[in-house]
Amino acid sequence: MMKWNRIRWQEAGSQLLFATNIFVLVLFVAGSRILVPAWLQVLGRMHPLVLHFPIVLLILGGLLLFIQLREPEANRWKIRFTSWLILGAAISTAVTVIMGLLLAREEGYTDNGNIQWHKWGGIAVLWGASALYWLRDYRKPWLPKTSALATVVLLLVTGHFGANVTHGNNFVLAPVTPRNTAVPLEKALVYEHLVKPILEEKCMNCHNAGKAKGGLSMELPQQLLAGGKTGKLFIPGNPAISLMMERLHLPAEDKKHMPPTGKPQLSEEEVALLYYWIKGGADFKTPVASLPAHDSLRLLAAARLQPAVSKEPVYNFSPADDKLVQQLNNNYRVVYPIALHAAPLVANWYNKDKFNIKSVSELLPVKEQLIEMHLQKMPVQDADLDVLAQFKQLRVLNLSFTNITGQTLTALAKLPHLRSLSLSGTPVTLQQLMSLKSAPALQELYVWNTGLSPADILQVQKNLQQVTVVKGFTNDKGEQLKLNQPTILNTLAVFRNSMQLILQHPVKGVEIHYTTDGSAPDSLHSPVFKDSLLITANTTVRAIACKQGWYASDPVQFSFHKTAYAPDSISLLNQPEGAYIANGGSTLTDGQKGGMDYNNGKWLGYTKNELQAIVRFPQPVPLKSVTIGALRNVGSYIFLPQQIQIWGGADPQHLKLLKKITPPAGKKDDPVTAMDIDCSFPLTQVSCMKIMMTPAILPSWHPGKGKHAWVFVDELLFN
Repeated sequence: MMKWNRIRWQEAGSQLLFATNIFVLVLFVAGSRILVPAWLQVLGRMHPLVLHFPIVLLILGGLLLFIQLREPEANRWKIRFTSWLILGAAISTAVTVIMGLLLAREEGYTDNGNIQWHKWGGIAVLWGASALYWLRDYRKPWLPKTSALATVVLLLVTGHFGANVTHGNNFVLAPVTPRNTAVPLEKALVYEHLVKPILEEKCMNCHNAGKAKGGLSMELPQQLLAGGKTGKLFIPGNPAISLMMERLHLPAEDKKHMPPTGKPQLSEEEVALLYYWIKGGADFKTPVASLPAHDSLRLLAAARLQPAVSKEPVYNFSPADDKLVQQLNNNYRVVYPIALHAAPLVANWYNKDKFNIKSVSELLPVKEQLIEMHLQKMPVQDADLDVLAQFKQLRVLNLSFTNITGQTLTALAKLPHLRSLSLSGTPVTLQQLMSLKSAPALQELYVWNTGLSPADILQVQKNLQQVTVVKGFTNDKGEQLKLNQPTILNTLAVFRNSMQLILQHPVKGVEIHYTTDGSAPDSLHSPVFKDSLLITANTTVRAIACKQGWYASDPVQFSFHKTAYAPDSISLLNQPEGAYIANGGSTLTDGQKGGMDYNNGKWLGYTKNELQAIVRFPQPVPLKSVTIGALRNVGSYIFLPQQIQIWGGADPQHLKLLKKITPPAGKKDDPVTAMDIDCSFPLTQVSCMKIMMTPAILPSWHPGKGKHAWVFVDELLFN
């Protein structure tokens, strides 16, 4: 009975295999003339999911034909198992081929060489697998074995053409196919040797002649010009409105972003290259050599086609002790190696109010490893250069906009390895710069925005022939340019009683006009900023830079907030979540506003838990308001709190509710805003406060509806 059932099942399987062969042949010959229902299209899209199953079965079944077991009973069992395995492989191959033929009927697949060869290859594999099953017991064993080998070869060839359809031409063999990358710059074409390789590597796997997603193929220039279903791919000369650039710059999570998430993305250099190619007219025959020497596209081409061959410098000193380097770091000075496990060190200084020359002397224990010092905008004095001269390994020294006058530059000329020196923004003179003639390794000298005249700079270049003198921009043609915005020297946006606002501009002769009433500043009616501006209350300052012969800068806005009382401590009962931990509780009273960027390390973020902060004052203080700095960015799931509670009293055990407010619910079109939420209450003496903020629930119109929103807080003000 078991033998009869096995034979009947094999006969049924053999008949099914024959029927599927006929169906495949009809489906292939009929092509698009057969109307396919939607549910069969779904089956066709499962082709990539199931194609690996018959591959494995065919290889295993073919391999078993070459194996002969000594034990007769075991060998009979192996023969029966092999028959079933090959039958299953042949039927699953037929199903896979049917799925592939259905998939090929969809839009985006064209009957080019790759897909036609892939179709024929799939049918040939099916015929090979069917022959392998029907010839498995042939009396001459070489025939089924030959059929097995031929089927495996057909599998490889068919897979190669399938990969070409899915991923672009020569996808499988690309890693071992020689590429002619050594194209001389003078013989290179912008499209052929720069643009096309980018498209081949990052785009053509979905936009080729065999798989033209969205009706777009990128293999030929005429196809690029034709575009796809959504229109022209690019507008020559105008990358800003070109579809290609728009799709490249969409957020990665956007479904229209190209390349799609999970695919290799373009580098910044590759995006820039496409941008400048389109901006230059998107010509397909332009030689790189015909571009101007300082053209952006030519500079990118030079870097890509002829990478600079730079000999890595050799440092003949041992690395400093890691623990010593860590000890030399503080809030205002950072010392770090130029690369992981490298011996040379770099030092940067921050916050000029905390700087003195002692902070340089403290680095003398690593003077044999320190090759770069960046002291720009620090109050370095002429006498301090004797200390700097002790760092004999220095290669780069930045003294731009420091307090040196140039009288002691001779000290720096003794540095044996100094190759780059920046003196921009200092009042150095021609005579003082002549003392650098004896500097043995100097190659770069930055002197822009100094008191040197054009004639002085020419004289410096003439006397320091081995040095490149960087003088910055000179408007020789009288072209009217736009000024950049004024900058602020104050580091804190929150003050206690009053503060002196200091604004500056790097261009000499610039006037800064400002307003404090919220109106737009102009050069005629707005007051001119002098040395400083006294601020005693919450104030928003708007300012522009103006100078005759220049266009005024864009306005810049600074906001300053007064807090009458500074707490002794703030402790968080619930810790911030995710990456938004900033500096813990101290973030709320450090005087730093977070602005619009929630990733800058100045915001505390909560989503699943409430923000609960205990605030303690050194002695009782009379308060009538607490102002909370918050962020709203509905697109990034950041909403105002659902509820805020302010509690106050003598200690944590004796608190009473001073204020409870419910901020307005977020709306779909709310702009990104950093705002202050004012919580006012009757004047109350408090020594301790508890501030609670509950995250909102995302509304029904939001993509994350039903989930907890984020609450972001940057500062607390007590008045």
